[in-house]
Amino acid sequence: MESVSMSVERIHILRVDPGEDVLLSVRRFVEEKGIRQAVVLGGYGTLASHSLHWVLHNRLPVEDTFGRGEGGIEILSMNGLVVDGEPHIHVTLATAGGAYGGHLEEGCTAYVLCEIFFAEVSGANLSHRRVRVNVPGMGEGEVLRLEFG
Repeated sequence: MESVSMSVERIHILRVDPGEDVLLSVRRFVEEKGIRQAVVLGGYGTLASHSLHWVLHNRLPVEDTFGRGEGGIEILSMNGLVVDGEPHIHVTLATAGGAYGGHLEEGCTAYVLCEIFFAEVSGANLSHRRVRVNVPGMGEGEVLRLEFG
């Protein structure tokens, strides 16, 4: 375990309009504002369609699966980081059938509204890098590690 403390420089609020792809909008926003690192404080709204990925099991190497759906989807929460200008966002979604979540992918289309809140941060240089790990009971493989420079 390792941690870092950072300072909030600015708070940003992004509105994603109906019909827009949420992840593509976030990427465009981050690029236009020149944001290199930020904390995704939260987000909510509705989706007309979604595309997520999540891990299938608790063994290494990691195996991802992808899922898509359409119609009447509520965004209950969003969180994550922007590292080196690249957003990594997880969402919790709900339909009348229940709640589920995963990693936000292209293909999440805003429906009625979608609002996301970012805190641009400074004080350390965040980066992601792939590292090889060997975890007893899980196996050996590569994982993405957050680094504090």
